[in-house]
Amino acid sequence: MSSSNLVRLAYIKESVLGETPLAGDFDTFRFISESLSGTPDTTESQQIRTDRMSSGQVVTGLQVAGDKSFELAKETQLEDFMESAMHSDFAAGASMSETFTIDNVAKTIIRGAGDYLADGVKIGDIVVGTGFTDPLNAEPVMVRLVDASTITYVGELVDVSEVALLDVSSNVGIGIDKKSFSVEKSFLDLTEKAIVYKGMLANTMQLSVAYGDIINGSFGLVGTKYETVSGAANFITDGRTILPPATTQSLNGSIDMPFLASSAVGVLDEVSFCIQSVELNLNNNLLAQNCIGEAAAVDYSSGTAQIEVSISAYLSDENWAILGKKLTQESFSLGFMVKNLDGWYYFYLPAVQVSFDDPASGGANQDVILDMSGTAKVGSLGESALRIYKS
Repeated sequence: MSSSNLVRLAYIKESVLGETPLAGDFDTFRFISESLSGTPDTTESQQIRTDRMSSGQVVTGLQVAGDKSFELAKETQLEDFMESAMHSDFAAGASMSETFTIDNVAKTIIRGAGDYLADGVKIGDIVVGTGFTDPLNAEPVMVRLVDASTITYVGELVDVSEVALLDVSSNVGIGIDKKSFSVEKSFLDLTEKAIVYKGMLANTMQLSVAYGDIINGSFGLVGTKYETVSGAANFITDGRTILPPATTQSLNGSIDMPFLASSAVGVLDEVSFCIQSVELNLNNNLLAQNCIGEAAAVDYSSGTAQIEVSISAYLSDENWAILGKKLTQESFSLGFMVKNLDGWYYFYLPAVQVSFDDPASGGANQDVILDMSGTAKVGSLGESALRIYKS
């Protein structure tokens, strides 16, 4: 008798929903826990029998779905599922080659020629320099203001004036293209047993950043096909290379945050008040397309990309102005970076609206906290409600 605890999740991107590609390597997804399942919908027969016995139940549908929980670390496997959740691909931003003059007191990068706005640089972008003499000028910084010749940034650089490259980091915004996977869940301490899920789409993405904790999150997946298999020859990974999982270090909300910026109490800048935690929840509101003759959904329609935001902050003079925003529903921007030696991610929301109860005393020896919750909407210039940047 055995009780399997050695579970591997191998996956490959699909080019056709629900169809495993005939060639290509499989990746391995690191996870904290998973709940992928093919769960039947059943209905009990209502036939009346003279012996008063039940006629039993029948399968009337199949739900292919489940969550994969993870610790945030810099790895391409997470980025694959981020792209599925965002319905879009990471894409490189503008690359500019000029004489750049950096003033770290004024926090400006002035270019000798060309036009930042024409190159598509916008508030909230992350820019990274290459080719500067001082390696510290390769650190990512956030654009808080921009005009044709000048970027004003949040971050730390070194004063210099020299020819170099300045790139807007690769990033992904909310799009309209569904991106699916074939996933194989194999139980490594059983004898060649696995479960196959196809047409798996990221319907939800959750991320939680809090002081003292490893940053964690989850992807909620839905799919179109399900099969249990025995024997290696029946595995979708049979004869294919399965790449090992990443070994990068998990990020945490205490020391792995170079900066958190917001316009909640003025112009976009590094936050001057203390925040305990930030949580993001993206829901694509995928709608199952169920057809007669098919047990599981054959496809999913994309709904509104709904983004919920929760922010917990200590009440202070610096953030008192936020109280007025709950009545006016005036939006503010929010951006934060998480970074360690393996790399970084940056999350930017241009227009957050929050609602919350008035700050109150919970009792003796308790801090007064602003617990804000709300939504992220499209930016005033049509910017994506959420944009993720990566190193």
